[in-house]
Amino acid sequence: MLGDRRHADRIPLAAESLAHLAKTNGWEASSTATGMAWASPDGHCTVEHSTDPVHPWRITHSVYDGFDTHWAATFTPEAPERLVAQFFTHLATTTPVERVLREVPYFVQNLDDALITPVHRAAVNPHVHHAGAQLGRAVPRR
Repeated sequence: MLGDRRHADRIPLAAESLAHLAKTNGWEASSTATGMAWASPDGHCTVEHSTDPVHPWRITHSVYDGFDTHWAATFTPEAPERLVAQFFTHLATTTPVERVLREVPYFVQNLDDALITPVHRAAVNPHVHHAGAQLGRAVPRR
């Protein structure tokens, strides 16, 4: 985004409707009084499409209530649905996101939902670290 072309080849392009993308990615659909809503499989994210004349599309996410893990995005009626679907495609993908560790909220760093793999100047090769972290997830904790 904004000129960073390092991972442009990995960006999935949305050709389907948001409803189809949500269904194929395991998001649960529900009807609301003013439209439709979709909830992520982990329950942390919600996408709502309503008849609101100012912000018909609203996306909210929170791992914990507060603790700097909450964000929201809205789209105006002028935003094409394809643009909203493209945003949702990035939101729903399981492809890892590259972030600087200090940008990851402290409370999220130790969750099982967040797998953090060092990239630069790591004591262990990042691929080895990532594989080891995946193994740790497969073994039940006591």
